[in-house]
Amino acid sequence: MEPSKRHTLIRRAVGLEGIEVYGHIGFFPEERKMGRLFRIDVYAEYTTSDIGETPPIDYRDIARMVNGELAKEGVLIEHVAQALAELILDRWTAVEKVRVVVHKVHPPIGILAKSAYAYVEMERH
Repeated sequence: MEPSKRHTLIRRAVGLEGIEVYGHIGFFPEERKMGRLFRIDVYAEYTTSDIGETPPIDYRDIARMVNGELAKEGVLIEHVAQALAELILDRWTAVEKVRVVVHKVHPPIGILAKSAYAYVEMERH
């Protein structure tokens, strides 16, 4: 029996990891004014019945969404993560679950830290 005939549903995930974008997001006005580097990870899950099926998600569209959201001034990285997750679910109806992690690189917290991050996971019901 062919491998693709043995299974009725195949759970898949695609994504982009470590997207680097400069943005003006921060709680304090001086953070928003100066801006800083952000790193974004996006994972999208969907189900298919055909192992050879082309993923329904275009990575270039994800990159454009990330650029668009980080081009806006904002206060919380949590809001950016949620907005990106919602955009992905709205754009691709095949996506059942999305996870977005927004890392603020070297946050201004008085000690050296690789990043501060916000994580959002949303599922379609």
